Amino acid sequence: MIPDALPGRPRRLAAVVVNHKTPEDTALAVKSLLASERRLDAIVVVDNDSAPDLQRTAKAWAGQVQYTHTGRNLGFAGGANVGVRAALAGDADAVLLLNSDAEVSASCVGRLDQALQAAPHVGIAAPLLLSREDAAVVASAGIDYDTHTGRMRERHAGRRHDDVDTAPGERIAASGCALLVARETWERVGLLDERYFFGFEDIDLCLRAGAAGIRTVLVDGAVAYHQGGGTLAPTSRRRFYFAARNHLLLAHDHPGGGALAALVRPFTVSALNIAHALTSTGGSRGGKLWATLRGITDYLSGRTGEPSI
Repeated sequence: MIPDALPGRPRRLAAVVVNHKTPEDTALAVKSLLASERRLDAIVVVDNDSAPDLQRTAKAWAGQVQYTHTGRNLGFAGGANVGVRAALAGDADAVLLLNSDAEVSASCVGRLDQALQAAPHVGIAAPLLLSREDAAVVASAGIDYDTHTGRMRERHAGRRHDDVDTAPGERIAASGCALLVARETWERVGLLDERYFFGFEDIDLCLRAGAAGIRTVLVDGAVAYHQGGGTLAPTSRRRFYFAARNHLLLAHDHPGGGALAALVRPFTVSALNIAHALTSTGGSRGGKLWATLRGITDYLSGRTGEPSI
């Protein structure tokens, strides 16, 4: 059982929001956290942006939000880790990761926290993600990942909520755009892996937790809303680069299926990403393909962290 709280005091919850060139969205994310029915004991905003936009907004948060300006882009993983370390140093019993382009419903945080305390070995709790543009559309109902093939998908993404089964329960992984992680989980499996920089670090965290016997669950009645593409547009070359490189890195870090699967898996993952670059709508097909191939070659060269593209 994940402990309810550190001995001798009430249970404490914190949230971390990472900003990079999304000051308006970040302000909305913080506003939703401040409106939470289950009060957060700390809200940490980590600013990876060099522009002063959010610094002006942060002045209005005095006494409500801990604002940290990193001075450079540490990526989502690096920026989130700055906030998680601060939250754990403040004795948080669980830390909510919230994307800058996401908002939680009023009851979301409380329901997630209840789920962490309700069942043995649950250490990561996620809400149903709906589209912020159209709340009738699912953004993610958890993540499916096959360690044998490396195939990954956001469950029911883009489908109408009324047309699919979004029943709560255990998941292999869940989106880091809204994820409540127990203190013990952070302490046992570590923080986000900064080699990923942007993307797949959430799946990696859930898989590491699963290997340690810690469960990830989608929580009944917990809802958050995700815009998507705030930091990197869906057609951005960098998005396709990270998708290819980090997908291969994840498949390497979490293998399954024996020697033959290990041999085939990089080709399968590469083919999936190349096919996505060629068939996805919007943007330059050539540019997306180039970025995908660059991500594959950088993975093969052992390059991680922030890319030069």
